[in-house]
Amino acid sequence: MKSFSTPVTLLVALVLGLSSFAQGQTLQSVFNEGVALYKQQDYVGALRKFEKVLEAKPGYVYARNYAGKCKAEIAKGAGPKNETEAIIAKIIIPEINLTDAPIGDVLTYLSDRAGELTSGKVVPNFIYQGTGEQRQNTLISLSLRNVPMTEAIRYIGQLSRTDFRYDAHAIVATPRGSQPTTTGTESAPSPQEKPGTVFGEPVKSVFD
Repeated sequence: MKSFSTPVTLLVALVLGLSSFAQGQTLQSVFNEGVALYKQQDYVGALRKFEKVLEAKPGYVYARNYAGKCKAEIAKGAGPKNETEAIIAKIIIPEINLTDAPIGDVLTYLSDRAGELTSGKVVPNFIYQGTGEQRQNTLISLSLRNVPMTEAIRYIGQLSRTDFRYDAHAIVATPRGSQPTTTGTESAPSPQEKPGTVFGEPVKSVFD
């Protein structure tokens, strides 16, 4: 009888572990869902996925590492703060390559790209509160792959010293200080441009 005890125990453990997955799901598919949620900065949702994987396979190193990252992000209060940010976080940009692009053009690009990636369902409304000169002379150079749009916006804010705020119907960009960040390239501001330039349309949720 002893020779059969170990296989039976392992079989029971395997069945109990897999029972926590929905029908048709595999350990790998649940892990992949966790990674996708992590990239969208939904750290709470991602953590649930990774913990579910670890229940079935405690030795899954990648799931354990991601779970640790999620806990760290949750502890420091990272992730979407409101509905607008949550909507934008779900948009994954496959690739973005910018070289000395004026921030005004960058915001227009992000608005248009979001519309393309969501088939027109989400077109962010960017409101730039700088001057026309800042809009043209604040230049961005950035190269990223497979990142949530919120992450791209965060990098753009760091590079340009611009604060982004997610309001109920818009993403507001405010330059820090009175002097624009430039890389030596200058162009005359258009006399028609005024502070508070608007790009895109009000953000609308279609992911519910």
